[in-house]
Amino acid sequence: MKKISYIISMMLVVALLLAGCGNKEKDGNDTNDGNQDKDNNVVENKDPEYIGNNLKYDINSVVNNGEKIDLVLWTDQEVESFYTAAADSYMKIHDNVNIKIVVQPWGDYWTKLPLALNAGNGPDLYRSHPSFINNLKEKTYELPEDVFPMEQLKPDFPEVEKIKVDDKLYSIPLGTTFGGGIYYNKAMWTEAGLTETDIPKTWDEFAEIGKKLTKKDSKGNITQYGFSIDHTFENMIIALNLQKGEPIFKEDQFTWNFDNETTYNNIDLLKDFKEDGFMMYSDGDCEDQMGNGQVAMIYQWNWVGGYLNSSYPDVDWGFFMMPTEDGSVPPAYDTKVFEWLLSVSATDEKKREVAFDFLKYYVAENKNLIDNSMHIGVIPAKSIDISDDERLKELPNIGMANEYSDRLVFLGVIPTDEAKAKGLRSAGSDIFINNKEPKEVIKAFQKKLMEDTERNGIEYKSIENHYEYYSEFNK
Repeated sequence: MKKISYIISMMLVVALLLAGCGNKEKDGNDTNDGNQDKDNNVVENKDPEYIGNNLKYDINSVVNNGEKIDLVLWTDQEVESFYTAAADSYMKIHDNVNIKIVVQPWGDYWTKLPLALNAGNGPDLYRSHPSFINNLKEKTYELPEDVFPMEQLKPDFPEVEKIKVDDKLYSIPLGTTFGGGIYYNKAMWTEAGLTETDIPKTWDEFAEIGKKLTKKDSKGNITQYGFSIDHTFENMIIALNLQKGEPIFKEDQFTWNFDNETTYNNIDLLKDFKEDGFMMYSDGDCEDQMGNGQVAMIYQWNWVGGYLNSSYPDVDWGFFMMPTEDGSVPPAYDTKVFEWLLSVSATDEKKREVAFDFLKYYVAENKNLIDNSMHIGVIPAKSIDISDDERLKELPNIGMANEYSDRLVFLGVIPTDEAKAKGLRSAGSDIFINNKEPKEVIKAFQKKLMEDTERNGIEYKSIENHYEYYSEFNK
């Protein structure tokens, strides 16, 4: 039997050699329908088999002529599982490609990544974010139009053009994170004698609920707070301002707009919550405070739903939209950010070509996107219907998002967004813990933010004025 196999193998080798010496087309191309790797082994061309909606990917395509190739992908730990799942499924299709995932903590990641890229020893692909696209564009490759035609991308990702920089597209967002919501502990809610009919519509109603959820021991010490915005003041003040129609940028769409009476009135509202004894502010993380049973309600973004489910599975939580001053629909509830961006930085041409191929697979494939949306707790930025997914029952924040998704503002690709967030968080600590005067703190924060921006020569334009209901803002 081994002899027969050997003879057949030799006959095939001879046949291939003869074919290689045979007739050529006039253009000089081999008539062989397959590809050859560096060892002259034929890589079979299979019939195309496509996945994807409008932008399609052929899972039977041959990558890098079938030759072995290694790629390195950097990400932070927050979305490691998403990229790992995508890489694993891609490598099953293309077993000649090896994608190594390098994981960094969130804070370290955004420090180490630009240093590595500038030094020439960075990854071939990296997890990106709208806040950093502008800063990293010089070391990142624009998406080639022939691989990612806009007429195919736009129907799949309706807001993809909003993350262009200098009219160039460096990545494609797969997920949408958003604010605008209050999480509450259902057990604590029930223990306080509250039902779903008590969900507050106004901030006055919210304050009364917060007081009912606050518990004290026999000595008057608070053992359970009704509400916390620890380490999320920087987001909530923006939401409160937008509710009252206060733009986050001035008319030039460059200058941050926090030094105004709307901000100070909203800080007064939060200070009232704290002075009334039901709002906690201790410079911790409010989502962990809720998980540990210290607070009954928190303001946070949608990712917290997935975080609570994975980190505190015993906490039965609910979610409702942020109250407003009079209970009516505001000009905007909050902002939103596009997530799960993957950018290509490979300096080697062959690696870059494979990196773009992986990126195309990454954005065309739907199953991993839906699974990770449900796991992490975000809305797909892709035109995919998830309304019938049973897992939404465990993520009421995502299920409710459709009710107000058109009232969420995307500010654009803002390179100073991270500096803004850090500055506002520090301002919150100064106001609520160190009892500093809010106007002095906010004025100093905004002055420093804009001076640093101009000194470093940072240029950008917000697209806040492209928001559908921008006409309802105070300008």
